[in-house]
Amino acid sequence: MRVDRTNLTGIAIAAAYVVIVGVASTASAQTAAEFYKGRELRLLVSHPAGGGYDTYARFYGRHLGRLMPGNPNVVVQNMPGAAGIAMTNYLFHQAPKDGSVIGLGAGPLATAALMGSVGARYEARQLSWIGSMNAEAATAIAWHTHAVKTAKDLETTELVIAAGGATDISAISPIALNRLLGLKIKTVTGYPGSAGQVLALERGEVGGIGGYNYGSLKSVRPDWLKEKKVNILLQYTFEPHPDLPEVPTLPKLAKTDEEKAVLSLIFEPQGMGRPIFGPPGIPLDRLKALREAFDAFVKDAAVLAESEKTQTELYKPMRGEDMAALVEKLHKVSPDIVKKATAATVPADQVK
Repeated sequence: MRVDRTNLTGIAIAAAYVVIVGVASTASAQTAAEFYKGRELRLLVSHPAGGGYDTYARFYGRHLGRLMPGNPNVVVQNMPGAAGIAMTNYLFHQAPKDGSVIGLGAGPLATAALMGSVGARYEARQLSWIGSMNAEAATAIAWHTHAVKTAKDLETTELVIAAGGATDISAISPIALNRLLGLKIKTVTGYPGSAGQVLALERGEVGGIGGYNYGSLKSVRPDWLKEKKVNILLQYTFEPHPDLPEVPTLPKLAKTDEEKAVLSLIFEPQGMGRPIFGPPGIPLDRLKALREAFDAFVKDAAVLAESEKTQTELYKPMRGEDMAALVEKLHKVSPDIVKKATAATVPADQVK
């Protein structure tokens, strides 16, 4: 008997198509609760263990599993490198796009690629923004024995400060103020996270830290505040933190409208002080579940009790939808302002 191989090939292709469609249909019919049940949800952290970002990530991770549909097992994993760029590149290019891997990083990651930071190979507007645990008030601090006691002193007296990578607020903040406002801050970069900067300050290697988040200062180093071991010189915000009404803010430092616009592009991302985000393309129902879990987190009684007890403050948390809108807004500023902000923050040898 003669066999029609062409027809058999067609039948095989058709059968394979039916199988693929069936699998896709099953996957699309799977609810977020079904997807996450019994699954491991990885929460990456952009900075090393022991610092403020790690503290916040583990705080979030302790509660996230019970707030998510399906109650996944949440595993926190540090992935430091280039102040969060390494983690963000991984999420954008390599991580599964199914909602099983998310990350917690720093606000400046929203504009790092826009402003030409070396190695930033991602499009921030395509990331899946989930929520931010607080609006961070980054501060410049000096050790209590240093001659610099106030922001005014920085106009005449040099302060050597420890900083992280090129996109870390501890580097961006003082470099920007030096170039825009002429303050006398000498920035020494390369310290691994806030824990490394703290150690350098306590050892006397430097006189201060150029961008220490106030939330971290309260939760990780409360003795510094209680015992007045540091002087808070200024805060990189547009409104003062309730605890710091007398510490100068950015509007008090800027002299022109252009300076204000440049400072806004540089520092407004800190409204997302602890941004939590995932790769592009997370299925919409799972992104919705992740966002709703975050919204529940910042209102949860157990979370608020732990926040109060540990002084891990949830100051002005931001919803994922609002974060996405802010990122879109920041990417629509004029090229001239982007150019000036880049020149103010990125070292000349690190601009793409």
